[in-house]
Amino acid sequence: MTGASLSFARADVLWILIVIPIIGLLGYQLGKRRGVRRPVVWLRIAAVFLLIVTLSEPLISTAEFAHSTVFVIDRSSSIEESTGSTITSWVNDALQASGSSDRAALIAFGSSAHLTRPVVDGQALRLENDLSESILGDSTNIELALAMAGALPVTGERRIVLISDGAENDGTAMSQASQLAADGVSVDVLPVEGVGIDDFRIEGLIAPSSIWMGEPVSLVMSVISEVETPGAIEILVNGEPMEPQEATFAQGMSSHAFKVDDLEPGFHSLTVRAVPELGNDRFTSNNEQGLAIVVRDAPHLLLVSAERADSTFLRNALERGGALVTPTSPSGIPERLSDLSAFDVVLLNNVPASELTVGQAAALDTMTREFGRGLIVIGGSTSYGPGGYANTDLEEMLPVTVKVTEGKERQRVALMLIVDKSGSMAYDPLQSSSKIDMAKEAVRLASAALSDGDEVGILVFNDKQQWIVRLTVIGGPEDRERINVAIDSITADGGTEIYPALAVGFDEISKSNADVRHVVLLSDGKSSTGTRESYDKLIEEIRNSNTTLSTIAIGSDADTDLLQFLAERGNGNYHPTERAEDIPILTLAEAEGAGSQSVIRSTFTPLQVLASPIMASFPPESLPELSGYNFAEEKGNAQVVLTSSRGDPILAKWQLGLGRVVAWAADDGIDFAADWRNWNRYDEFWGSVVQWALPDPENGQITVSTQRDGSDTLVTISTKQVLGDYVDLSGATVAIWSPMGGVADEIEPYQSAPGEYQVRVTNGEPGGYQIDLSYGNENSPQSVTTGFSVPASPELKPSAGANELLMSIAERTGGRVLTLENPGAVFDAPSTSTSSVRQFTPIWWIPLLAALGLFLTEIAIRYQFFSQLRRLRSVA
Repeated sequence: MTGASLSFARADVLWILIVIPIIGLLGYQLGKRRGVRRPVVWLRIAAVFLLIVTLSEPLISTAEFAHSTVFVIDRSSSIEESTGSTITSWVNDALQASGSSDRAALIAFGSSAHLTRPVVDGQALRLENDLSESILGDSTNIELALAMAGALPVTGERRIVLISDGAENDGTAMSQASQLAADGVSVDVLPVEGVGIDDFRIEGLIAPSSIWMGEPVSLVMSVISEVETPGAIEILVNGEPMEPQEATFAQGMSSHAFKVDDLEPGFHSLTVRAVPELGNDRFTSNNEQGLAIVVRDAPHLLLVSAERADSTFLRNALERGGALVTPTSPSGIPERLSDLSAFDVVLLNNVPASELTVGQAAALDTMTREFGRGLIVIGGSTSYGPGGYANTDLEEMLPVTVKVTEGKERQRVALMLIVDKSGSMAYDPLQSSSKIDMAKEAVRLASAALSDGDEVGILVFNDKQQWIVRLTVIGGPEDRERINVAIDSITADGGTEIYPALAVGFDEISKSNADVRHVVLLSDGKSSTGTRESYDKLIEEIRNSNTTLSTIAIGSDADTDLLQFLAERGNGNYHPTERAEDIPILTLAEAEGAGSQSVIRSTFTPLQVLASPIMASFPPESLPELSGYNFAEEKGNAQVVLTSSRGDPILAKWQLGLGRVVAWAADDGIDFAADWRNWNRYDEFWGSVVQWALPDPENGQITVSTQRDGSDTLVTISTKQVLGDYVDLSGATVAIWSPMGGVADEIEPYQSAPGEYQVRVTNGEPGGYQIDLSYGNENSPQSVTTGFSVPASPELKPSAGANELLMSIAERTGGRVLTLENPGAVFDAPSTSTSSVRQFTPIWWIPLLAALGLFLTEIAIRYQFFSQLRRLRSVA
């Protein structure tokens, strides 16, 4: 304390003292006339003087160095109750050690900050344990608490004492520390214990937010324990406990995978708990996490098969797996995306590319790339190479190519062209190119489509057979020129005899040792000889020799029943046409199919060369044998799962835009995979293939994501459609169901960005929340049920660098690091201020008491109290 001085709070009242001489003169004159004694007059004048001084409120002012200490106390969830009690005792002990000039205030904080005790004398302040009652403790915002402490009005020098575990997860404390340092405010820190790195806890829980009906929920939980301990994993589904699973939690971090089966379609709230028997488990709240799971209805499949093909066996297998299957022919594939997108997966079962229109192929492509639907292409005698996939839009979608590429050993091809040259082939009512002319052009194109080293034979027939070119190896340009010259000699005449021509042609091609042998029969008439039995016997011989047969029926007079029968039995393609101009196109497609791709006949067990979810349940040695497949070659980004013994892809898959495509080079079990039909896991295999091809159930038209914002959760509803348009949610309503089943009022989401809308959940408890979203209009109301999870508070996990943060705050502001052992050190900090603060003490009561004493003395004198008192003493 420095020198004291007298001052007045109301110094203007002292002007009244001017009248004191006047009062004294008047009193003296009046007293003289009335016989008032002179001491009485002076006593009255002195009393009035003192009363005037009292009215001016005199003060004694002293200059001293005053300090104000603001205690900033962490009451977040990471501060255990016992630690909170230790803090309370420490602060009270520190306050008791404060000096007479020390003042203090208390601020408690978590996600928010509250001034719980204003600035008062330090020794008059006391901290109670109930500070946390009004604090939201699910996050730690040190920045906000320091800002309040720095702005609080105080007397004298300001010092802040920060008591925390330093586990900041909201705000940036160092930015506020820099501001306090610039203002000359020191921050002392007292580090206390929070959630330790050795505390038993669930570190992470991975699970899908949406699954398909029938699919198990696969969960992977990471647990941290300071010691190895037995325990249990408890799971609650919609609040109902399942049978606990025994577990051993290893020392350090351990992962635990488990599944939840048989969830019904709809929303489900899951809670997973890890319960240890041993170890450090001070914070049990971080032993559980909540999840939101939406189970989608059964997938809807479109099963496309060729006309008159029987896919009943595959259809039944898919339906037994829980799928909704719509069977159709290629003509039933919708070209409108709005219709096609109703299906989750399209299966093309042994479907020729020629059966698809341009619009259908484009719709399948867009459905897969843009809408994220699945496509499964199943092989067979009329699929892939034999189905004319080469250089088509369908091939572009596949993970395999049906055209031999460089670096792949090419199979040698033998192609036998058997062409009807009966008189009807020369008939041309429109005076344009005749059928025989188109057939000759077709033969030229077909032979040209073959590569050097392949074999070609050309046999024409009417009621007799004539070799134009016996089966010969194409050696180069000279051979091709010779073949073209021979083709020019073909003329039309005579009747139609198919059986002997087919028998002669087969006899010739059977002598070839080429890898692929293919026969193409063109006719516009009906054969007068041959029975179904004789044809059937001949076709059986053709099939047994690994030779395939395709037919082209030209015009309505052709024996279409016979030609279709021959193609189906011969594992080839049947092409009916009314136009002569189509003959070269169809024949060229057959030649390209035989020359660039074909069916490979051999018996083998598929080899698994890549791990895949499709094969997760099937040991490779358990797979049945295949007797053939469509020859293909993988594309650059394809994932080949199964191969033949030659290394050719049997099962391949890839991601195509947003969707998935699976290529199965064998068939559905009608021929190549006949043994698979008898396999007891046939249904499971195709269910696994479909499961992989299904669109991601989490990537719907409307998706939900969440972000913590302090104690709140910000829910973002994204509505961007895959074709680039946005769903209009203006006027939409959102009902949010809490993990305990309570429903919030219907809320209208606010638009935060194009295609994005947001809803704020205030102080949401951890767990899985259901969202019911209603939108659209009266004519087309729409609703979506989805969900989101509010994670456990970050307060329940250790904060890396928490102690270093406190040290940095003290260092940045010039503060000290305090300890629990010495609470009195709080007020021992040296002053950093060079200016004193004057303290004012009221002393108005002193002149007031003096005036009162003078008045009493004046009365005693007037009534001769003292004379009577002396008289009594003398008598005594």
